[in-house]
Amino acid sequence: MHQEYLNALADKAASDAHILAAWLEGSFGSGAADRYSDIDIHLLVAEENKDAFQQRLESWLSDIESLVLFKDTLPGQMVTCITTAGLRLDVWVHSGDTIFLERSSVHVLSATEGCMQFKAARKNDEPQDIAPVLKQHFNEFWRVLSILPTVLGRQEHIAGFMGTTFVVMSLTEVLIRGNGKQRDRGVKNINDFLPQVLREEIEAALTMQSVDKESIAKTHLRLTAIMRRYGPDIAKQHGATYPFALEKAVLNYVSRELQILGLSDCLNELDRL
Repeated sequence: MHQEYLNALADKAASDAHILAAWLEGSFGSGAADRYSDIDIHLLVAEENKDAFQQRLESWLSDIESLVLFKDTLPGQMVTCITTAGLRLDVWVHSGDTIFLERSSVHVLSATEGCMQFKAARKNDEPQDIAPVLKQHFNEFWRVLSILPTVLGRQEHIAGFMGTTFVVMSLTEVLIRGNGKQRDRGVKNINDFLPQVLREEIEAALTMQSVDKESIAKTHLRLTAIMRRYGPDIAKQHGATYPFALEKAVLNYVSRELQILGLSDCLNELDRL
């Protein structure tokens, strides 16, 4: 399905005199795409033609395959689309006569001579200081956990369920960064970046019997046990300061409020690992 669309896209771009170049980035640009990947399309048009082309971009794309969604996500820069076949597209429009790109990150569909210049890939030999990033995710994890009594006390079970997403986001970023990996912006997969044993621990913690206050509390506290087990060592390894005072304050507050709510047994999940 993807290849048929890409072939049609390449033909249309090559036949349009206003398109100086068309190429793919993201997973299709790097060669890592699979059947579930979205398509990151980039088009280069001359500066004087950009506004007019932007106006007809929806119909231009619809000629390749009809659209059921056309969203101006970043006005003047990028639109998000879904075709009738369910293909997800991010379409970027660039202006100018020439564009400079890293060869390893793009797949060229069509280009007029001289409009695409390739530069060497940036080397990342310098060790990255991830301490500030870890601090950000540590703080966010404990901030979100501090809201747990509020959603349970108000019986906001849907909000509580949604809260697990934010807790997991901060936890997985700590674990991924702590293991020396980093996802590029827009990369959604986690399995390739998270060691299997850690992924299995998180998946087990997310097992929820129902969306009630007990299940929500247990899920949050299982995830908390994982953070407490790995977070301090990761912080030490990367020269970051682990927020022990914040952890203590939040856990004292959460523990007190859960006892008031009759959820004392849920606190046993903190010693689950």
